[in-house]
Amino acid sequence: MKLVSFSRPGGPIAAGVLDGESVAGLTEVGLAESVIEVIREGQPALERIRAGLAHAPRHALANVRLEVPLRPGKVLCSGINYRGHARENPNAKMPDEPFFFAKLPSSVVGPDVPVAKPARTEQVDYEVEFAVVIGAPLHRATEAAVMPAIFGYTLLNDISARDVQFKDSQITIGKNFAGFAPIGPCVLTADAMPRPDRVALRTRLNGRTLQDGNTSDWLFSLPRLISFLSEHVPLEPGDIVTTGTPAGVGVFRDPQVFMWPGDVVEIEAEGIGILRTPISET
Repeated sequence: MKLVSFSRPGGPIAAGVLDGESVAGLTEVGLAESVIEVIREGQPALERIRAGLAHAPRHALANVRLEVPLRPGKVLCSGINYRGHARENPNAKMPDEPFFFAKLPSSVVGPDVPVAKPARTEQVDYEVEFAVVIGAPLHRATEAAVMPAIFGYTLLNDISARDVQFKDSQITIGKNFAGFAPIGPCVLTADAMPRPDRVALRTRLNGRTLQDGNTSDWLFSLPRLISFLSEHVPLEPGDIVTTGTPAGVGVFRDPQVFMWPGDVVEIEAEGIGILRTPISET
């Protein structure tokens, strides 16, 4: 099931289920007020939605706006977690344990929201990231406890200002300009993706494919990654944890490729869909 947040012209943001070229409205028939409500309630909410979905009104996808699926409490991103990305980075070494940094809630935007190139940077880069939506509290969790606690999956574009990020190791500043965390287009429930470790990922910039990877290239599995993180940071329903990016980022290409006003970047994961972001003037 693909859960979305959507709006119609002049209307409020509502919860829905994306089905091909239509969206079934959940809020209109009292099935769910929001996606975060469904995540927090978990399986009973999903069962209620499945039982009542046939009675939900349908809206053509072309007539609605997909919003950011949820506003996460925390977004924690894995750094080097693909073998290919580690190999393309001349300064990286294969890590002994997972590495994480934060994306701040103020950087989160939804599908098709223009992201302005900050005046501070001339190196705006893309990163397709397969992201986990936490569905149950995890703190000092064993690896065996991780998969049952995952509600679903989404996409995050870890937009990065490389000249800021790499100057004095300013990773938090370089990755948290306004709009630098597009999320969407949906949250795919975990039951619909039995093998998250076998998912094809792509990035296209103005139609040109620049990243073409697969989660099978992970250095650390989901149980290892999230168990390690939960040893240090308590995770809560609605938090998002990303799993790194595959090879092909702009800063390590020859010649380098960065994003400029007028560009459109699309990241894609099979089963989840396409998250599109236009780059605009400052």
